[in-house]
Amino acid sequence: MNVEQPNPGKNEAVPFSPAERRRLTVFGAPAELVLVPERAARPGKPSADRLLFCTDVVTRILAEETSWQDESIAITPNRYPFAAAQQIYWARRRTREHDAVFLASVFAAVDGCGGAGMINNIGAAASIPHAHAHVTSERLPFLGALRTLPLTADWFSPSTSVSLVAADLPLCLIGVRGPAAARALAVAALQMCRMTAAVNMVMQDGTTWLYPRSAIETPAPHFPYALGAAEVWGRWCYSDRAAFTAATSATLERALTTAGCAALAV
Repeated sequence: MNVEQPNPGKNEAVPFSPAERRRLTVFGAPAELVLVPERAARPGKPSADRLLFCTDVVTRILAEETSWQDESIAITPNRYPFAAAQQIYWARRRTREHDAVFLASVFAAVDGCGGAGMINNIGAAASIPHAHAHVTSERLPFLGALRTLPLTADWFSPSTSVSLVAADLPLCLIGVRGPAAARALAVAALQMCRMTAAVNMVMQDGTTWLYPRSAIETPAPHFPYALGAAEVWGRWCYSDRAAFTAATSATLERALTTAGCAALAV
């Protein structure tokens, strides 16, 4: 499976063309800030006045925009991209949860294209409650530049095919490393141990990173939007120029610690 659409003539990926870019270091690792004003128009985006319930839009999206599908996933473009050649992988089963079958398909696609994948759920910047993932041909250096420590946990025993690490940060960021299929089983099992309501995931370089969320989805004033997997990946997306210009390394570090949970003991 490839990040490129099997039928690109039907629904080509929307070009990612930020109006402006900045670069900073966050916890000593390189991060990028992008100004993407069009993302302000994204329907259903998390905000204080978002409706508690919404009409199911996924049925229509899949009927009108699917470029490829099999028994477990359907692929559509992202109309409000935050990365190059970005596609959305949807679970064809009507579910909010990202199960092992869905995760295995996404992890294999990311490994196959050499890019990255991202997952948000409601409470962690998702605008739609149906299980989905973002897959891009891009790779960013942020996560790979973080120092990591081996992680052992008495509450979880992964298979010998995967290993766990923790980023050496003042917040909880866990990496699961190993082949896509084994990693999917481990990550799905970890979700049955997670006690937080929300989580972000980022997949790149054979590692799936999990960022359990605090109750704070939008860590204002440090970051004025719902913080999502794109920011954990290392790309901070702004629709407002003033906020984009005012951001500093310190405010982004504070945003990650505020939206996340305390680091685990390793």
